[in-house]
Amino acid sequence: SYKVSGGLHGVGVSVVNALSSKLGLRIWRDDKEHYIEFAHGDAVAPLKVVGDAPGRRGTEVTFLASPETFKNIEYDFATLEHRLRELAFLNSGVNIILSDMRHAVEKREEMHYSGGVEEFVKYLDRNKKAIVPAPIMVRAVLCFTNNIPQRDGGTHLAGFRGALTRQVNGYAEANAKKEKIALTGDDCREGLTAVLSVK
Repeated sequence: SYKVSGGLHGVGVSVVNALSSKLGLRIWRDDKEHYIEFAHGDAVAPLKVVGDAPGRRGTEVTFLASPETFKNIEYDFATLEHRLRELAFLNSGVNIILSDMRHAVEKREEMHYSGGVEEFVKYLDRNKKAIVPAPIMVRAVLCFTNNIPQRDGGTHLAGFRGALTRQVNGYAEANAKKEKIALTGDDCREGLTAVLSVK
């Protein structure tokens, strides 16, 4: 079983399979390469070992959405890349390859990040000049629970914002000479970036 799960609670690939004209699974496990293919949700043949794969682990999923089910089966590369890049950052060490072979020249993006959330923040701020070299906080805020984006935040975001405001105000009070300083949460978060990931 998985350490952390999210999403459709195990039915995701079943739904993709049912809505695809073709789906193939290539699995590397126990030093072997396994393969199974489905057409319109039904197995073409049983799972079989197709070769040796010493030390290799992972799963490759390929599928074609069914034109009988969907009016539009054109994928937007940028949308897929955005979501897969989030997953690559949130699952440190995972290697994700997005390959678009619809044109004469293949468009390919390989995403692998070992720095986790800290590297994600640096990526989000890649065109900004940091005041503090190590990323620490919020303004462009992304929240995730078990890798699922929480567009409206949640209790982890509320807690983070409250703690940040208290800490900045505490520092200001302790270090202000004679002036009383009261900073709002917006004052404290202005220009900052954070990624909150709870698993």
